[in-house]
Amino acid sequence: MTNDASSAAGETLDDASDVIADARSMSTVEATAMRKDGIADAAAETSTSETNDDDATAMAKKKKPRQRKTYERVKLPTPEEVYQQDAMDNCALKTGMSFALGGALGGVMGVVFGAFEPMEIRPADAPKVTIAESVKQGARAAGARSWSYAKGFAQFGALYAGSECVVEKVRASHDMMNSAYAGCFTGGVMARTSGPQGIAMGCATMAALSVAMDKLMDH
Repeated sequence: MTNDASSAAGETLDDASDVIADARSMSTVEATAMRKDGIADAAAETSTSETNDDDATAMAKKKKPRQRKTYERVKLPTPEEVYQQDAMDNCALKTGMSFALGGALGGVMGVVFGAFEPMEIRPADAPKVTIAESVKQGARAAGARSWSYAKGFAQFGALYAGSECVVEKVRASHDMMNSAYAGCFTGGVMARTSGPQGIAMGCATMAALSVAMDKLMDH
């Protein structure tokens, strides 16, 4: 009986030792697997962070450097400049200046255009005149032509500048429509002796010319 009990106890101890050994081997395998999983996760995180860093670096390179803004000092007008601007906005002053400049320009153009006109051929039986008399006659003809041109240009300049200034103040706007209205008014007044059809034609013609000049001068 004693021998049987001893052998049974020995078998039990052997079984317990086997169970402990199996448990230790399993825990070792599990620990190794967990370490491998941890290493894999760490490697994945490292590669992900490196990829993000590369993307951020590429985006930073693609972005253009910001240009530094430059500011200029604002220059306020002097009292003299303000006075001059107010004077130039005066319709009466504009009309007077345009009248004078137009008259001067017309006088010069009258003399220039008169020089290209053909000379008057005197008939054979006409009394002869001296050179001095011919010069006087030519000067009188040039003066009359220059005066005619001067009056026409002075009237045109005064009408156009005055009407444009008034229209601009009434509309409270500075655009090409002011030139169109002023041109139509000026052309109609200048052609007032030609009847209704002539007035309409003068209005349309001057309005079109005024708009074309504004576009040409980049109004």
